Amino acid sequence: MMMKNYCIVGLGSRGLYMFAKDLVDYYHDVARITGLCDINPGRIENAQRVLGVAIPGFQDFDTMLDSVDCDVVIVTTKDSTHDQFIIRAMERGKDVITEKPMTMNEQKCRAILDAEKRTGHHVRVTFNYRYAPYKTEIKRLLKEGIVGDVHSVEFRWFLDTVHGADYFRRWHAQKINSGGLTVHKATHHFDLINWWLDKEPVEVAAMGSRHFYVPERMKNHGERCSTCTVTKNCSFYLDLDADEKLRTLYKENEQYDGYFRDQCVFSENIDIEDTISAIVRYPEGIQLTYGLTAATSFEGWQVAFNGTKGRLEAFEPECFVDLEDQTEFAQRASSLIRRPEDWRISDNGQGRAFDTLQIRYYPLFGSVHTFDVPYVQEGHGGGDRRLKDHLFKDASHDPLGHIAGSRAGAMSILVGVAANQSMAQGKFICIEDLLKK
Repeated sequence: MMMKNYCIVGLGSRGLYMFAKDLVDYYHDVARITGLCDINPGRIENAQRVLGVAIPGFQDFDTMLDSVDCDVVIVTTKDSTHDQFIIRAMERGKDVITEKPMTMNEQKCRAILDAEKRTGHHVRVTFNYRYAPYKTEIKRLLKEGIVGDVHSVEFRWFLDTVHGADYFRRWHAQKINSGGLTVHKATHHFDLINWWLDKEPVEVAAMGSRHFYVPERMKNHGERCSTCTVTKNCSFYLDLDADEKLRTLYKENEQYDGYFRDQCVFSENIDIEDTISAIVRYPEGIQLTYGLTAATSFEGWQVAFNGTKGRLEAFEPECFVDLEDQTEFAQRASSLIRRPEDWRISDNGQGRAFDTLQIRYYPLFGSVHTFDVPYVQEGHGGGDRRLKDHLFKDASHDPLGHIAGSRAGAMSILVGVAANQSMAQGKFICIEDLLKK
């Protein structure tokens, strides 16, 4: 394969550990990083140190593109800035790989789609969930028509008080930065439904609220954990010094941009929801009911497809925390505590580990059929590695349509955008209207 040159803009955890480090360690035979860009000079130096190779660093995006050879730009910046780097890269003659969500509102979405048509360059969105073997098997079964014509989908996503809380202490906690969990997180979920059904959404109605991460839960809290006076009473206290990655990525570099990685999860400045429900209508009258909660004791998801031939169910219990381990955040976040378990077969909190995941098919007549898929404990259920192999090696073989371009990126975020507008306006929002200027 021909060697390609990649530049990366945004050197936080995702840019550095999802992409940069793997490009250096695993894909150096087909990929070369020629430039690193971040507004924070400390994070540039940290990335260079972690990568251990001499890669030029830049604080200005255009200066980087003026200075090095680049075929593809990888965008892993804050969601609200994705559009400016995606569009500028294409205008400079580069293709783009962008983290999800592609962008965060309809205006930015339209601008990206217009720039792609205008420049002739292309955007790929990194929907790693598509690539996980378990989710791929669901796609295969649906594509084979196991349930016949689908008429409804039920989808629920659960974030525990480790993963869920983290969205409320970072820049994600303001919709101006992330679009809220309806966009930033649920873009994954809506993309899966769009991909599984092989259809684009038509209209959306939603409601949402913040029930758990509210100021009343921790009175007299501070702006951030490191300067807070009530940390001894707070089970969500995060010590940045206790985690080397968090310390070197963020705490040691906050002097440059003033970004605090340990903001209070109960801040009055938070304006995103932790509890979301949505109804999405698809062509042929297919109905999706969707729910997301960001404060459960376990992590996982459940989906069911109802069709003319029967019902297909899938269930992934990603991890589970016992009640006695819920009191302290540092303990709760430990991999020894936050462990994969199948709570369907747990007994009084004594969960059992598992090595396979099961898909169940209930035909209209007859007994249940089961399909066992090996449980992959690699990143995002094995999706990360398979996605990166497709991105950086050979993607010519794609029978199930794993590759996600700008249209898929648009359709996934626009469901979340429509949900936000529906919450505000109390009515169904038409996706097509969001694509019109």
